[in-house]
Amino acid sequence: MLEITPGNPRSAGGDLRTLRTAAGLSLRALAAHSGYSTSYLSRVENGRRAITPEIVRLYTTLTGPAAAPARQRHRSRQHPLIPAPRRPAPATDTPGHLGIVWFGAEVRRLRMADGKSLDALGGEVYISRAYLGKIEQGSARGTYQLALSLDGALGARGRLAQLFLAEHARVGPVPADVAILDDPWRPGHLPGRLPGLETADPAEVAVVALDRLDRIRARSRHGPHAVFAELTAGVTELHNLAATSAKEAAAPLRSAALRYAELLGWTAQETGHDAIALRWTRTALDWARAIGDTDAVGYALIRQSQWARRRGAAEQAIGHARAAAALPGISPRIEQFAAQREAQACALAGDESGFRCALDRFHDLAARTHAAGAAPDPTADPVRPQWGPLPDPGFEQSRILEATCLVDLGDFHAAATLFADHMSRLTGGRTGYARLAVREATAYAHLGEADLACEVTARWLPVVARAGSASLRGDLNRLTRILNRHRTRPAVRDLLPDLSVLARAAGTAPVGGH
Repeated sequence: MLEITPGNPRSAGGDLRTLRTAAGLSLRALAAHSGYSTSYLSRVENGRRAITPEIVRLYTTLTGPAAAPARQRHRSRQHPLIPAPRRPAPATDTPGHLGIVWFGAEVRRLRMADGKSLDALGGEVYISRAYLGKIEQGSARGTYQLALSLDGALGARGRLAQLFLAEHARVGPVPADVAILDDPWRPGHLPGRLPGLETADPAEVAVVALDRLDRIRARSRHGPHAVFAELTAGVTELHNLAATSAKEAAAPLRSAALRYAELLGWTAQETGHDAIALRWTRTALDWARAIGDTDAVGYALIRQSQWARRRGAAEQAIGHARAAAALPGISPRIEQFAAQREAQACALAGDESGFRCALDRFHDLAARTHAAGAAPDPTADPVRPQWGPLPDPGFEQSRILEATCLVDLGDFHAAATLFADHMSRLTGGRTGYARLAVREATAYAHLGEADLACEVTARWLPVVARAGSASLRGDLNRLTRILNRHRTRPAVRDLLPDLSVLARAAGTAPVGGH
């Protein structure tokens, strides 16, 4: 393996150049066969770009006895010792790497195949040229009646109507608002009673409800849209059962209802219904204070910090995170989440000193919680498990959080270096990793490494499409704007259609929504 001198990338870059020239390869030839751009490899060799483990492996394949025959035929199309191009497969209007056909894209394909202009087709279905253009681009959805009209005008034989309904199902219904709690409880009034809640013992009801919630939460990780009905039924029934029970008996019911309310707030956030999300988060905060659950209060404040940061209110986000961390008796785990949100909010505000202090606190707390995690707490209440996501050592013990914050601080070179060094530590397929990958791609795109940005993004786009996460909308839009500067590159041209539609669709409410 190539020896890299720490802190001296220019010297290491010279070593790479020596290996390439010794192999008899030009920079252009190496770029053509490796999938990296010529400018990217040039910057690596000149010490202006971080040297990643993949680059080290690429260059070290150019040395040794096995490489000798290759040095004699480096002009051939397929160099046997250089990895195949890593560019993502071209995006198409038929199921490809995303496995999705977009309604708007199919309208455009059929219109162009029929030789109709936007004006002509718009006139046939009685909508404006501009509105039809928005539908084709994915920034407007239209109605089912319009889908039927387009289907007839383009001779699609029901295909467009089916695609419209399928896309509507991916976006999902509007999440329940807290107004459902104002209605008097009546048997059969709920949108569906939860199985297993027929028992009269409140403690048993709470246990059954929390067990059910674990299964609902597991399904929600693949997209929040399918769990609204069950969450709505659960939170309403638990809330009203608690209201009709004795004070002592109602305690476990209120605790379980609080967890349903918190998850409803998250599903509202992930589908772009920020006002509903905030109301559920505030409801969860009120309930947590009422039952005296300090960690639940802290987590609700952390969720409010997330909400504020998504809207660009950095100072408000910092305030909520610090308020959570300052709660007396807060657990180290919740304090760790608060430090993470504070670091992210400080980065958004451009406060590097505050960001560094919060980041150090996050890593100290992560080390403490992981060390304590080896021994389970015998006093833990099984009806009140920990708040927040499960521990993730790959993320929490790496410098990936720092890398994501450096993107907001504008230090793209340092961010890209950290991403390249630490993203490989992540294991499993958590949906949240897609958000980290988009941040990584943004850092590369800002540095002009558009091909590398497209490769990273394309790898995670199927996850983004399935999850339908609105919280990714801002990052996806930001990445799209940057990549548009490089839209003449083939990799960018291939990726932009899917990326643009996802950036719009991720936070778009369905027809009739809020």
